Amino acid sequence: MSLKVFSILIAFGTIISWLGLGMIILYFDPTQTSFLGFSLFYLSLFLGFSGTIFLLADFLKGKIFKKQLVFIRVRNSVRHAILFTILFTSWAFLKSHDLLRIWNLLLLILILAILEFFFISAQKKYNYERETPTI
Repeated sequence: MSLKVFSILIAFGTIISWLGLGMIILYFDPTQTSFLGFSLFYLSLFLGFSGTIFLLADFLKGKIFKKQLVFIRVRNSVRHAILFTILFTSWAFLKSHDLLRIWNLLLLILILAILEFFFISAQKKYNYERETPTI
């Protein structure tokens, strides 16, 4: 699958997610909805933000890092979009339940930063093992 087709599919899914979020906001009453309504709200928020952040990050990285391999750029853009979306939707969830405190947010940022460092180190280890020949 080419990058153009992949980006078009992501853009289409992102538009559907944002439209779904708009419909949920218009048609669901938050005081009378069940767990399903809130689950659909946070799922569509997650998918909409992750698609939007991916498209923006991939576009900007494509303009800035022209010599980077497309596969690596897309992989990093997807990972960053998911991590930032986890941060934002967790913040929104905690805020809606009056559980948002500065230490909760700092702990979440720390966990996501450790996860990002893990991915970076695993990627470097994988690249190093691929480049060094075994005897």
